Amino acid sequence: MKDMTLTQEYFICAVNGKGKISGFSTEKQVCLVAAGLLELQMEGCICIDKKQVAVTAPLPAEKQYLMPLYAFLDKPRPVKMEKVLEAYVYSFTDRYLKELMASIGKELVAMGLARQAAGGVFGTISYVPTTEAIHGVTDMVRAELLEDGEVTEDIAALVILLERGGCLKPYFSQFEQKEMRARLKALLNSPNGKLVKNMVDYVENMIAIVTVLVTAHSW
Repeated sequence: MKDMTLTQEYFICAVNGKGKISGFSTEKQVCLVAAGLLELQMEGCICIDKKQVAVTAPLPAEKQYLMPLYAFLDKPRPVKMEKVLEAYVYSFTDRYLKELMASIGKELVAMGLARQAAGGVFGTISYVPTTEAIHGVTDMVRAELLEDGEVTEDIAALVILLERGGCLKPYFSQFEQKEMRARLKALLNSPNGKLVKNMVDYVENMIAIVTVLVTAHSW
């Protein structure tokens, strides 16, 4: 199986059997955007702080499936994180989220890890991960977090996103989930746990911003 990236791995586990993320699942949507932002940051394309995002380098050819997100961020001045989340998570049209999901989905189809599907009254196109792709991701998580050995940054980030996005339950037993959380907690408290803690803080900050947006728009 071809190597997958953080955003692709999260997408594979986050979408339902119809290739969609429920509009009622705000956390799943936030974590998809968070995955894309983290991947762009790891690639050196953007710089993130808690309040804003700035583009710092061109998008590599192998990351073109993140172009919708990169293009949204590629402005003369840094973009406020609130604006990013407002566009991608709290929007009446879902335009930006749909563009990002379609771009990721098309790349997965090209890799042989998803199939294109049409559904709904308007025949909306979606991208459904293959069973092989799902097993590939979940087996990789089990190999690192449920067995003795080093946990890579990518897998730590993925599990944090899956946990906060509510995506673990369909794939892992209660016992496995408990073991994963215990392993992540141990990583947080280890001398090398600063990066994991930063990832947790980063995701929690994004969810907090969306909570404020939802509260503000409900009045």
